[in-house]
Amino acid sequence: MKIYFRLLSFAKPIEKYAIPYVLVTILAIFFNTFLFTLLGPLLETIFSVGKEACATPTTMEKASSFDVIANFSNYIKQTIRDHDVVYTLKLVCGFILATVILSNFFRYLSQRFMEDLRVHTLLKLRKAVFDNVMNLHIGYFSNEKKGDIISKVASDVQVVQGTVTSTLQVVFKEPLQLIFWVAVLLSISVKLTLFALLVIPISGFIISKIVKRLKEQAKESHESFAKMIGFLDEALGGVRIIKAFNATQRIKDKFHQENVFYSNLGKKMARRQQLASPVSQTLGVLVVVFIVLYGGTMILSKSPGSLEPA
Repeated sequence: MKIYFRLLSFAKPIEKYAIPYVLVTILAIFFNTFLFTLLGPLLETIFSVGKEACATPTTMEKASSFDVIANFSNYIKQTIRDHDVVYTLKLVCGFILATVILSNFFRYLSQRFMEDLRVHTLLKLRKAVFDNVMNLHIGYFSNEKKGDIISKVASDVQVVQGTVTSTLQVVFKEPLQLIFWVAVLLSISVKLTLFALLVIPISGFIISKIVKRLKEQAKESHESFAKMIGFLDEALGGVRIIKAFNATQRIKDKFHQENVFYSNLGKKMARRQQLASPVSQTLGVLVVVFIVLYGGTMILSKSPGSLEPA
């Protein structure tokens, strides 16, 4: 954690980017959650209640001021009563369109602020690493390969700054999105939410194993790439000595061996990355099937406190 905060110091002044990012991210998550939460109740209210709106008075649900779904459903029923179904349908379509536009607009702004932070961090981090390399004692360069140094300045810095920015997103954005969804699910059904929270971690555990292995292979890949850069630098810098001692074939074999290892490692990483999407999709569908099965059972049981069909 100390290392992370040390890296985060390169993002200063972080408040210049973090505060706008936090604000627009909250708005993006709110509109995104609001849209998908109310889309079903809105359409259900129009097409089921709207048929009887002209014949019988629409019954309003008793809801607290914090129950957004019920309050909005009551608003739609009142609109149907005061106007007609066609007018309400136009209102719903306009509402959906406006919500989608606002959600994506704030999402774009959050990504833009995060990209500005990423570039700013990369600029300062790369400068600090290069300045530190130039200030090192001459003895350091006799023990370190040039390829390792070049790899650290060129590629490793990029990986580190990517970790800093992605961690900010994981620490703030994902938990906030999860809190919004859990709050909505709890307002619908506490039992179904608890069941979902028990099932979802199983798929998450399997995916985390794949991601963990990908991280290990990524580290090996960077080390192998640094070795190849080192071989290339040594070969080009000492090409005359190599040819003078007739060591060309030996250098070729060393580079070819490392190149094969790097290529095979890249192939394994690509296969694991390609496997991640089908596995996550399959596990996601499996989780949804279990949740639908449990939720459907609650609806069909018609017991007190069970779910009602929408």
